[in-house]
Amino acid sequence: MDKHSEALRIVGLYVLFAALYILFSDQLVPLLTDDPIQTARLQTTKGWAFVAITGALLYLLIQRSLGIVLASREAARRSEQYFRDTFDQAAVGIAHVGMDRRPLRVNQKMCDMLGYSAEELQALRVEDITHPDDMQSDLEQARRLLDDSIKTYTLEKRYLRKNGTTVWGNLTISLHRNAQGEPEYFIAVVEDISVRKAAEARAQHASSALDKALLQLVQALTRSVEKRDPYTAGHHEHTSRLAAAIAQRMGLPADDVEGIRLGAQLHDLGNIYVPTEILNRPGKLNDFEYALVKTHPQVGYDILKDVDLPWPVRDMILQHQERLDGSGYPQGLQGEAIGLGARIIAVADVVEAMTSHRPYRPALSLEQALAELRRGRGTVYDSRVVDACLDVIESSGLPWEQS
Repeated sequence: MDKHSEALRIVGLYVLFAALYILFSDQLVPLLTDDPIQTARLQTTKGWAFVAITGALLYLLIQRSLGIVLASREAARRSEQYFRDTFDQAAVGIAHVGMDRRPLRVNQKMCDMLGYSAEELQALRVEDITHPDDMQSDLEQARRLLDDSIKTYTLEKRYLRKNGTTVWGNLTISLHRNAQGEPEYFIAVVEDISVRKAAEARAQHASSALDKALLQLVQALTRSVEKRDPYTAGHHEHTSRLAAAIAQRMGLPADDVEGIRLGAQLHDLGNIYVPTEILNRPGKLNDFEYALVKTHPQVGYDILKDVDLPWPVRDMILQHQERLDGSGYPQGLQGEAIGLGARIIAVADVVEAMTSHRPYRPALSLEQALAELRRGRGTVYDSRVVDACLDVIESSGLPWEQS
């Protein structure tokens, strides 16, 4: 209840009591006596009683009103104290930032995070304590907040400390508006996430080291295969580069391109099972020897069957000799049953193999290899893959021949 309502209530009660007292007392006096002197005395007594009773009533009403006011003030004081304690003792940095991007109020945690006193921070602007690379995104989101297109936003940004170092913070911003809806200040809550960011950096470094180790392992495996067959030296690397270029030309995501690159580097891993004298045989293979060679996709798949990789590398190895019309091996798969990665590796493998020397024939020309792709486009080889391969070669040549 506001002070005006309380005052009106006191006046109303006073007027009501006074009116009732006067009305009933004036009617009571003639009933008590007809003597003028006694009547005068009763009137005087009535007047003093009126003063005493109404005074007591006013005292009680005012005391009650003062109690309400004092209780209201105490509640407001406690509420303000609760807010101040929450603001000052919060485990996250809190600041009220004015429209000029200068802090109006900051808590102790914010000061501790940035190494400034509250007075020093209030003399700075947001851009003075924000890493330049993170300022633009902050300003863009703040503009959306002012336009009322969003109610709040959260972003991770770097803050500049007083000693010149940086600290990562998870910033959440909302906007306080006055009763007329006009913006008054931003409410910024900042959580120090430097420890998490450092852990992420370590994890990223470890992941990069693991990726590097995986690549080195793949290269070691392909070298072990190529050591047994000098004619195919560089075959896996060449096939891998062309397959990746085809995948990129097809617009596949970078992660898929990397998986195809890895699958191409390992596609002939199963040749480690094929005897060297068969791999290096200059003449035509008999049916038994050719059947043995045709086991290499399955052998490569079996070697890696217990290796957990983030891409379907095993399937690429198993299917890279399959053909759209079912004429391939080892399963005679057709069309979309063959994975896209395997279809890409198949085309890259054909181009590399035809343009390289083999024990049973000299290298063929690039034109002959491209003619083979055009001949089998849509029937033996995937049309999209062939078109992408032709685009790559016609625009920049074979990847391994580039300087």
